[in-house]
Amino acid sequence: MPVVPWDALTRSEQRLLIRLFGGGSVRNQNAADIDGLRRRGFIDDDQKLSMPGLLVLTLAMREQQAGAHGPKL
Repeated sequence: MPVVPWDALTRSEQRLLIRLFGGGSVRNQNAADIDGLRRRGFIDDDQKLSMPGLLVLTLAMREQQAGAHGPKL
């Protein structure tokens, strides 16, 4: 399964993944965002962060950290 780049997600979808990563829930969140993430497989049937969702979030965090520390030599 190809990994969807972080930038391909809407800002509200990104915030929802971050919320789930932090232990939050999808309660009172935009239904369209929830459906979009579920269709991509980022949210499981229990409305929790799935492994593919965790992978996308982790890769985005690593990319941001690498950019913050400058190019690797």
